[in-house]
Amino acid sequence: MNYAKLVVTALMMVSCTCALARKDSLFNEHYIGSDEDESWQEHVVALPDYPKGNEKWADIYVSQTYRGRPKLMLDNIFINTDKTVHFILNQQSDQGINNLTAEAMHCPSRRSKIFAYGDDVNKRWIQPRNSQWKVIGTTLSQLDKVRSVLYQTFCEDGLPLNQQDLIQRITTRAMR
Repeated sequence: MNYAKLVVTALMMVSCTCALARKDSLFNEHYIGSDEDESWQEHVVALPDYPKGNEKWADIYVSQTYRGRPKLMLDNIFINTDKTVHFILNQQSDQGINNLTAEAMHCPSRRSKIFAYGDDVNKRWIQPRNSQWKVIGTTLSQLDKVRSVLYQTFCEDGLPLNQQDLIQRITTRAMR
């Protein structure tokens, strides 16, 4: 009886060691996403003019408990040929302080990128030193609720067909 327990224990240890030796990472290597890993060429787009103060802004609804007042500039949203949606976002604080960014979202790869930050004193854009495309996933949507709402607005059901469809999505999905 003790010999059988010893053999079973030894076999279990060997099988666990073999399983750990084969598995180098903790994620599913066989999962294939829709087109997340497809390579795409980002097209260079010039920064938009800094807002002058007479633009149309749409208030973005995030949740009842969200304290900021995010706004999307309606005059400067466009879909580029590389399947990116470019926009100006104002993540205005609940005290009314403007936090402007010129951004883009690439729907097929679920990524967003900040191209420039707004300097509201000197009325100019400041480009970051190292601007990277960041994944908008389940973790980020919990941390960055505004971009999660924008992803749902711009990207769910595919890219908007034209500018009119884009504005309609903003009014029906983001403004509530």
